[in-house]
Parts: sequence; C-alpha cells; structure tokens
Amino acid sequence: MAFDPRQFKQKKKRAVDPNAPPRPNLMSHDKTIRESQIAFNQLSAMVQRQAEEIESMKHKYRDMQQSINQLINYVRQRR
Repeated sequence: MAFDPRQFKQKKKRAVDPNAPPRPNLMSHDKTIRESQIAFNQLSAMVQRQAEEIESMKHKYRDMQQSINQLINYVRQRR
C-alpha cells in the first residue's frame, strides 16, 4: 500500500448565492416548533382564564338581576 496524494485531495467549494435564503437545518426547525408550541400553550392558558372570568361575570350578573328583581318586588308590595 503506497501513499497516494490524490486520495486526500480537497473538494472544490461551490459558489454560494448571497441572495439565497439560509439553508434549513433541523435545529432551527426544532426551535421554531418549540416556540410555536410555547406560544400556543400561552394562548390556550389565556383563553382558559378568559372563559373562567366570563363564567364568573355571568354568575355575578345573574345574582345582581335576582337581587334587583327582589327589590322591585319588595317596592311593589309596599305601595
């Protein structure tokens, strides 16, 4: 086995277009997926809190309506 210098010859590099978008890699895709999941989870939690708050406000509204109706009935009976 003799040493052959052609065996270790470096390959020529291709010309790179400076206007081309960056080449995709799995790390950037993983990062964007992770960021999207975090944003989705945050939005989901926000929607859940808002739904709970709406239900609470509906309950308060019903209670106030009931109280007002009781007051109206009391005033009508006193006349």
